Amino acid sequence: MKKLLWLVLLLAAVVPLLAVTPQFWEIRTYDDFRKGKLTNLSLTSDDELILAPRFDMIYNTEQTLVWSAAADSKGNVYLGTGHDGKIFKVDPSGKGSMLVDLTELDVMALAVDSKGDLYAGTSPDGKVYKIENGTAKEFFDPKTKYIWSLVFDKQGRLLVGTGDKGVIYRVTPDGKGAPFYETDETHIVSMAIDNDGNLIAGGDPKGYVYRITPEGKAFVLYDSGLREIHSVAVAPNGTIYAAAMSGEANMAPAAAPAPAAATGNQQPTITVTVNSAEPQDIQVVEPQESVSADTPRSQTRKSESGGQSAILEIQPDGVVNTLWRSRDELAFSVLPDAGRVLFSTGTKGRIYSVDGPRNVTLVIESTEEQTTRLLQSGNRVYAITANIGKLFRIGDTLAATGTYESVVKDTESVSSWGKLSWKSGGGDVEISTRTGNTSTPDKTWSDWQKVDPAGATSSPKARFIQWQAVLRADRSPSPRLSSVKVPFLQQNFRPEVTNIEVLPTAVALQKVPLNTGNAVNPDDPATIRANLRAGLPRIPPVAPRRVPERGAQSFQWTASDKNQDTLVYDLYYREENERTWKLLKRDVTDNFFTINSDTLPDGTYVVRVVASDAPSNPPDLALKGEMESRPFIIDNTPPVVTMKLDGIDRRRARVAIDVKDQTSTLSQAEVAIDTGDWRPVFPTDGIIDSKSESFSYVSGDLTPGEHVIAFRVYDQNDNAGMGKLVVRIP
Repeated sequence: MKKLLWLVLLLAAVVPLLAVTPQFWEIRTYDDFRKGKLTNLSLTSDDELILAPRFDMIYNTEQTLVWSAAADSKGNVYLGTGHDGKIFKVDPSGKGSMLVDLTELDVMALAVDSKGDLYAGTSPDGKVYKIENGTAKEFFDPKTKYIWSLVFDKQGRLLVGTGDKGVIYRVTPDGKGAPFYETDETHIVSMAIDNDGNLIAGGDPKGYVYRITPEGKAFVLYDSGLREIHSVAVAPNGTIYAAAMSGEANMAPAAAPAPAAATGNQQPTITVTVNSAEPQDIQVVEPQESVSADTPRSQTRKSESGGQSAILEIQPDGVVNTLWRSRDELAFSVLPDAGRVLFSTGTKGRIYSVDGPRNVTLVIESTEEQTTRLLQSGNRVYAITANIGKLFRIGDTLAATGTYESVVKDTESVSSWGKLSWKSGGGDVEISTRTGNTSTPDKTWSDWQKVDPAGATSSPKARFIQWQAVLRADRSPSPRLSSVKVPFLQQNFRPEVTNIEVLPTAVALQKVPLNTGNAVNPDDPATIRANLRAGLPRIPPVAPRRVPERGAQSFQWTASDKNQDTLVYDLYYREENERTWKLLKRDVTDNFFTINSDTLPDGTYVVRVVASDAPSNPPDLALKGEMESRPFIIDNTPPVVTMKLDGIDRRRARVAIDVKDQTSTLSQAEVAIDTGDWRPVFPTDGIIDSKSESFSYVSGDLTPGEHVIAFRVYDQNDNAGMGKLVVRIP
């Protein structure tokens, strides 16, 4: 009976010093799990980790690359390597040795005839060798650069796929060969024989899958829309499978390049990564709708700008399905096996299984960087790798123990850990954690610490955390793991007030009302917690509206909190020459405030904004940050105006005016006669730039009689002072 174990997260039992808004790191989907490291584990399309088939290393060639492989009827496996041109033989017991060392650099293709004799295709001087009794003899020379693929037809003739002209040769057992079919490709990279004796061939750079009859009549079964058909295989029911790839996938640079192509021609995409690369994201795509084999190319071609790879299924009736597609992994080899389809890739040496629509399982993650070939010999399935070139066997039984190591989580600050929870079933599942303050685990990290059944971990507080799961069969049904959740609480950072803007006088700030029907309140605690769980930043507050208001003095500030805590503000003020701060307003929730200028006496003041994260933290853990504004002036008193008649000359009045303001600099002066228009007037020194100014005003010609000369002056706080002088013109 299958048991489902749920370890429930108990936030109430967390150490009381934890803040009230923890965050959660959860791994639960296929894409989440595949970013980690799998050892003896498979990842199913149902988002579960289960024990993988046994994956035993049979033989290590100690060569960098294994390009090719073949098996004979006795169960011997042959491995062709690069860049030393060596061929190794491994018997059914796993005992192996070097069979022959060719003068060529790379053994790109191997094939075994019905008698058990081995044939090897080489590069860069493309020749075919026949190996008998450990001795290699030249068998066929097509006078070309590359021998990419070899296969025997049902009549025992050797078919040779070449490059750089895409010619397929047919060679009789006595070594006499001639062109069998000249394709439109530059290279014929892969070949197989179908149940009717037709040749199935894949090329580069057009990416066609060909079917060629024994008489040499060719038909393109499918235009993949990608650059290269790297591998083809035929299932017992006649279904054809192909691994297609573009030449521009985001792979790490090859440390050991493939053989150089002839001048003016490009070689197919067979680079093998020698240096370890970071895991690449993949995308498992649901099977596309079936299309006819004669569907126009323009309707099926995909963009190659980012590089991609696909596994294709070509049914006997010509219908084509895409079983898997990725823009970041290259599929190197495809192999039908007992009702399923295996294929291997160049990312972590992964081997996948396709078993029906939408059912793609990551079966094995190798210890090597690429799994270049899959090979079946009798009831045994082998995997051949690069960096280092090894032979592995995929077993019929499951591994007894498997380990999963997650990616490293950056919590962005030193954090405390809550109780982990995970969903598992079947056998024994053990979770451990380790932590550190470097982005890559090293000797400074803590040791792995087992998580107890209640989910508690003893790993120390740190910025980075990683978890590990060990699955054991333990005489029970296969264990499985489908999710792990890690709660964490960042250390409480002090809020920061980064800017205070003192607005001009007579400008008030008003809060913009939210449309409660649609808008979300950015300060609502539930909204903040939901955004944190989703990894979203806090929604910035709506900017206040500016409106004119006589006597208003407004302040607006910017504050931030790395924990995205809710902040409240206390406002203080003091006069410039004072030392004691006085409270202006407590617990302000907005990031702005407006006062009436008559709230304070005239003078020069400074405001201090104190931000507190108390709404999101216990009182003993709450922190504050503060900032002082630039000095600003409160001035409610208008300037004092004194006017004196200096004399009358030819019906023109000369007036002396003195203006003084106790607090603010003067800003504008105007004069009007009787009820006429106000006209600007300038001080005797030519510019209004101080608290006191002197003016000498001479009127125009005035008519005889009594006239009123009015003077108006403003200070920088928009207070207006006025004076008048009655003048009689004789």
